Amino acid sequence: MSGVEIQTDRLTLRQPRLEDLDRCAELLGDYEVSKMLSRVPYPYDRDQGRDSLAKAMQGWDDPENADSLTFQINHQGEMIGSLVFKKLQETPEIGYWLGRPYWGKGFMSEAARAALVWLFQNTAHPRVACEAMTDNPGSRMVAQKLGFEEVGDVSCASLSRGASIPALRMEVTRDNFLNGY
Repeated sequence: MSGVEIQTDRLTLRQPRLEDLDRCAELLGDYEVSKMLSRVPYPYDRDQGRDSLAKAMQGWDDPENADSLTFQINHQGEMIGSLVFKKLQETPEIGYWLGRPYWGKGFMSEAARAALVWLFQNTAHPRVACEAMTDNPGSRMVAQKLGFEEVGDVSCASLSRGASIPALRMEVTRDNFLNGY
């Protein structure tokens, strides 16, 4: 499973690299991006980015036993965001973000669809979950387009906001996703 690269019509999903550091710091340094994420502080700097990238790269050292796997999302050779599967030893959770210049162009729906196909084809997980803050309509819309259904209200810690934010927990089953929901 190492060396995984997923191609879509417009995107390449690939393993993170240290060379992504400056681009991550640039895109996550935008409060409008970081405030929608649970584990990203604001302001976001290169030191935090270095630690985060090192952890993301570590998962690919032993992907079959990793707790999380991260993909960087590239468009026309430039990194535009990231997607992660967390809790891989339980019910996986998908998380994702895009730099603000790339919002509203269908990139995340395309990337997440391809990543979910990859996950369901390479694991036996019967479902995948996600959590989206209620004030993040873009993230909720991506999940709904992919067949995720609401299963409950939760609270999501936000480092950048320094508070817990109301969120929705959603899930999609393998069968529903692979059969076109």
